[in-house]
Amino acid sequence: MDINHLSPKTRDLTRTTDPTLSLRAGDRFSAAVLEVGDNGRDAMIAFGRFQAYARLPLPVVTGQEINLRVISAGQGLRLVMVPPDGGTKSAPAAGALTVDPFEMLSDKSAISTGLRALTPGSTLQGRITGFAKDGQLLVDFGEFKAFAKVDIPVRQGQTLMLSVNPGDQGLSLSVAGAQIAPGLPVADATAPLPSPTPGTTVAAGLPAAPGATEMNALREAIGAMLRDVPQAARSDTASVPVQSALENLQQILRPVSPGDGLSTLMERVKSFVENSGIYFEKRLESIIRELQPERPSAPSSGPPFDHPAIRNLMETDLKPNLLVLKQFLDFQTETSKGSDRAMLETMKSVVDRALANIDQQHHTATEKPVSTDVFQSFSHLLFLTDPNENARLKVYYARKGRDDDQKPPRVSLLLDMDRMGTVRSDLWMVGKDLNITFFVKDTDIKTAIESTHQQIKAMLSDTFNTVAISVVVSEKKIAQFDGEDLMSETRSQVDVTI
Repeated sequence: MDINHLSPKTRDLTRTTDPTLSLRAGDRFSAAVLEVGDNGRDAMIAFGRFQAYARLPLPVVTGQEINLRVISAGQGLRLVMVPPDGGTKSAPAAGALTVDPFEMLSDKSAISTGLRALTPGSTLQGRITGFAKDGQLLVDFGEFKAFAKVDIPVRQGQTLMLSVNPGDQGLSLSVAGAQIAPGLPVADATAPLPSPTPGTTVAAGLPAAPGATEMNALREAIGAMLRDVPQAARSDTASVPVQSALENLQQILRPVSPGDGLSTLMERVKSFVENSGIYFEKRLESIIRELQPERPSAPSSGPPFDHPAIRNLMETDLKPNLLVLKQFLDFQTETSKGSDRAMLETMKSVVDRALANIDQQHHTATEKPVSTDVFQSFSHLLFLTDPNENARLKVYYARKGRDDDQKPPRVSLLLDMDRMGTVRSDLWMVGKDLNITFFVKDTDIKTAIESTHQQIKAMLSDTFNTVAISVVVSEKKIAQFDGEDLMSETRSQVDVTI
């Protein structure tokens, strides 16, 4: 287990520092939303000198101010979210607006003190709070709380007895008495948050999806497996499904070059989105409905599995092919040894996390929305030929029941490039008119993009009547790409009196 520090802006948050936080029934206070998780409700909030992570009953956005109230609940207290006016007849019952869980955060000095107190051979308890960020879990170690990379499956509220172990890179934590792989080194309390590593398991919130580097490594490993398969084994009946899945995945994960023609690029991006696995069940349902006769003369068992339309979906969609590969890897990792097993376990970690991310996004989309004003969003990783460039696409759809639920979706694109750094592009259409807003980190990049306005408009002139382009210097909007919700234009505030 690798313990890491909280964000540098976190301060004066632990019960071991002054001033302490004392709440009583009837207390009311407002809090500012600093960060929002992918589910729209897990948020870091600040009130006075304190900060905390809270699972809110309603979706919020970064920068929003919310009102909270403390009420009696049996032998204890409960924190609830209240309307700004203090409550109306239309407001839901207090239980419907309960803030739970709620975790006060520790400051950096408390974490540093706690880490320095760890000695080889000692033990401590860690409670899984249920909050996740950047592939890490917020863990309560008693005297302090910190984000940690947890490489074993856990659940919210679970308590682990941990032992402190010496290592080449410093101290590490592992589950006491468990025969598991050596723990990861304890990170320095002033080190930056690392990116998720293979094997990270996030039990609460959205699992850490594999990044471009990991998916590229998976594609290369698949290519190596295909090259190493003996010719005689290719015709073996048992290996045919795996062989087909590997070949399909090679095509699905094939990267696209930004230098390709616009029509080719748009077609590949469309393919990335449609075949991402998130829409697999919906697409399969649509195919079956189309193939079912309207007035069957006899009972039908449905279209055959080998129908061309179904077969094409099974070959081109990411999810079914990952499931076949997962089944193969589950068996192979149990029977293989040495370096082969290590490689297979790495592949299995990437596949498991990719499938978990697909399922989580699908589950989130099918949940009953708190408000139709919040657009549902899906995140997609785009594969580029340049390994130094990463691209992520976020597609926002209006929820059913809104007047504009049949309109084209809105899109946000995040590009990490060597020369320009990170650039966010927000695109939306009104009829045949396209609006593009670029968010960049400095004025030099802004000037460079503005100098290409006419070229961009010329490239899109055959598709759109008008193209409006603006460039804004805003690191905040870039940083908000993963966590923010897109709200309807007709409402600029969250209505907490729903």
